[in-house]
Amino acid sequence: MRTLIAIALLAWAASAEAGYNRPALRDAFDPDALRIEEGIYLGQAVPDVAVRTESGTARLHGLIGDRPTILVLAYYTCHGPCPTTVRNLLESVRPLEGEDFRVLVLSFDKKDTPETMARLKESVGPVPASWTFGLLSPEDSQRLTQAIGFTFFFSERDQAFVHPTVLTFLSPAGEVMRYLYGTDPRPQDIRLALVEARNRVRRLNELVDMATLACYRYDSARSRYVIHPTLIFGGLGLGVLAVTGIAAFMYGRSPKGGRKQ
Repeated sequence: MRTLIAIALLAWAASAEAGYNRPALRDAFDPDALRIEEGIYLGQAVPDVAVRTESGTARLHGLIGDRPTILVLAYYTCHGPCPTTVRNLLESVRPLEGEDFRVLVLSFDKKDTPETMARLKESVGPVPASWTFGLLSPEDSQRLTQAIGFTFFFSERDQAFVHPTVLTFLSPAGEVMRYLYGTDPRPQDIRLALVEARNRVRRLNELVDMATLACYRYDSARSRYVIHPTLIFGGLGLGVLAVTGIAAFMYGRSPKGGRKQ
């Protein structure tokens, strides 16, 4: 799949600047072709790139700060999925306020500036202190996007980037643990992905979360967590046994049940 995509893109972008000023993409181009090949990147550590934040330059691993982290790669002049994803994420994690995790919104666009970053941040409304917006140099943008399998292309016709709309969940050690696609992932899926990302540093007060996670499995085709089939069948089996036991007990107590006096 990647070979076919690479051949097509080389044909479209022979004279373009690598990764940015590419000619218009064909109308038939399917953004789903940019979906991350998760099997390659899950469990891999992200590089400790430099991030320019509102308060100065920091290192990515320092921003993660030994906490499970949601990484959003976006560009700040986007008028579509990027601000929508950030707004929806903000609403989805409001019920989780007080829990120990970080959110990093980083731009992969070399043309973004502190001003464009400030405008997008202002447009989404007040964010918790655990959120960080940042800029990446072209070199660090390339390092980070390649490390997590995030591919993007610029359409001159639309004057917009084509890229996956995805939340990347990182462990406290900076390892890629899960991807959730779409502009509006379910709050339940975000919570379970955070629990999964936190697995590397388990704590006693997370036993309930771990038990909940054990009841689900990640469905990569739908990019969501679903109840584990064995739990469904096991529940049905226990239900049948319970009904059978109750029926047998009630029959034994009835006059026609043959109970000896």
